[in-house]
Amino acid sequence: MATLSQWKPYDQYVQGGMVDGRYMNAAYTLIAAGPPRLANIGGPSFVAGALSSTSQVQDRIAYPIGLAQNFSLGHNMSISRIFEIGSERSYFIPGRVVGQLGLSRIMYHGTSLLRTLWAYYQDLVPKTIVESVFTNLGAATMANPHDVQIPPGFENIYFNLASDLFKQPVGLLFMFKDSNEDTMGAGYLEAAHVPNHSLATDATGTVIQESVSVQFERMLPIATKVVGLISGITE
Repeated sequence: MATLSQWKPYDQYVQGGMVDGRYMNAAYTLIAAGPPRLANIGGPSFVAGALSSTSQVQDRIAYPIGLAQNFSLGHNMSISRIFEIGSERSYFIPGRVVGQLGLSRIMYHGTSLLRTLWAYYQDLVPKTIVESVFTNLGAATMANPHDVQIPPGFENIYFNLASDLFKQPVGLLFMFKDSNEDTMGAGYLEAAHVPNHSLATDATGTVIQESVSVQFERMLPIATKVVGLISGITE
């Protein structure tokens, strides 16, 4: 970004430091499902180191969610505005922050969206067996966190949100890269729950679309190896 004293609308971009051909978009964004807490898989430092390396240990952290069509991630902070008698001025008191996520996906072939979100989960105690979709650290460190009683579905398709499986939280990993495949940032949504799930198609439709809304306890940025700060300021 040019400094204010160097502002020249006809000659310069407002934000400097940009490189032609390097950009971010949906093709370079990855969403993956994992255990509810980073502490379940070694903690933030361990995960950051794994994501920064080429080691296959990162394959055991979270399960990539394919065929995602769109997502929206947001935070809301409650604000109290305090006025006083005798003045037109006011004070602001920031309150709690609540995060939410919306995610939709095409049901093509293979695991459904709810099955994919709980990919790490493993319950090998009858009567309801839930196998993990991939070999992962969460299942290894938290073997059988809950004995599921109400079947969520079977094999690939989970869609019974009334199952007690879905009362167990999961986590979501986000990674953002640029077109040069360099990581721009990463974060983890901890203790995520799904209060809403829907399936939709129609008589002339060619696809079935699944959607979920997600509430999570907190977002943790991951200090993985990333592109350095691009300030763009010229002296």
